[in-house]
Amino acid sequence: MIESRSRADQGPVVFFLPGLDVGGAERHTIDLRARLRRRGWDTQVVVYGPRRSEAILRMEGAEDVLQLNITGMSRLRGWVTAWRALRNLRPGLIVAVNQAPLIVAVLLRMFGASRAPVMGIFHTTVLRKSEERTFFLYQAAIRLADVLVYVSANQRAYWTKRHLRCRKTAVIINGVDHARFSEDENAGPETRRRFGLAATDYVIGNVAALRPEKNHCQLVEAVAVLRRNGIPARALLVGGGPARAEIVAKAREHGIEEHIVLAGEQADVRPLIAACDVGVLCSNAVETLSLSALEFLASGVPMIMSEIGGASELVRDGVNGYLFPSGDTDMLVNRLVAAADPTTRAGLAAQARPSVRGLSVEGMVDQYAQLFGALLRAPPAPIRTLALDDR
Repeated sequence: MIESRSRADQGPVVFFLPGLDVGGAERHTIDLRARLRRRGWDTQVVVYGPRRSEAILRMEGAEDVLQLNITGMSRLRGWVTAWRALRNLRPGLIVAVNQAPLIVAVLLRMFGASRAPVMGIFHTTVLRKSEERTFFLYQAAIRLADVLVYVSANQRAYWTKRHLRCRKTAVIINGVDHARFSEDENAGPETRRRFGLAATDYVIGNVAALRPEKNHCQLVEAVAVLRRNGIPARALLVGGGPARAEIVAKAREHGIEEHIVLAGEQADVRPLIAACDVGVLCSNAVETLSLSALEFLASGVPMIMSEIGGASELVRDGVNGYLFPSGDTDMLVNRLVAAADPTTRAGLAAQARPSVRGLSVEGMVDQYAQLFGALLRAPPAPIRTLALDDR
């Protein structure tokens, strides 16, 4: 195990997040911070915006986050607040997660908030439309960062084609805690009873924030088609978010409200995964290397995924699940029909856990620790003459 640490004279490794929603990037960051801290690393989490989730705040690693509650990047007061926060923390390394924190971190370094290396971790492949409009800022900022980490090889290839350039890049694929996520035959029946799901139901699980890019309504439409064709499909949706009302309306439109179970945010998703016959992700943007998909597969549950980002790095079509073109509901239904056959599904399930055996969370942490250690040993950035008054 790699044990290179942030020393007191270097300052902490500061993870810089845009918000604390329940999402893969947020979970990944908080868990990485917790595991590094167990190894003796000096770490801190700074959150730029006001968004927060109780489920994330209950995680180990989120106990002492510094939330700046800044809205947007257009107000001078917000920049001053962020500048002072970084100045006071005196980081040895800034790890900026996704676009806004990276832009802020490199610009504040130019204005003397820190001399620390800035590393970006990018969790996105296809951008939301709103993000496309400001992407040029990220393209410019990333050229000033020291290293950019992608979480998928497919993702790096995609962004290389789109001319996203950084001094150095690396790929560190997400990992899963195999001890925590494993096959549990006992948890499934109890969870089904708790949510009113019958043993004979074909339970299709989805663990994801209820946001537009997760495209839950496509899954609702697929369930409606399956039920019209005599398949007792029911969806178990785990997560909260702004798209909830739209999902409920879509289920009502198809007359299947009782067959779409909205379980809300859950601190422990393992019993809900155990209740599922298959897991599904219908994302049409953002998704890159899904932690949820890793957790389903590690739990012995096959995955059906829209083919964006690193989906093909996790799912081998017809082996441990199925892939379908993003937005293609007919093909999603086709894949769900195939997995509804118990014999076919048993074959997929048998390959699910072995397929992610090489993707351990501790192996992932080792790679980050090695990279952090190299950056902490690098010479500091030169002092800039542009500086805010440190008062």
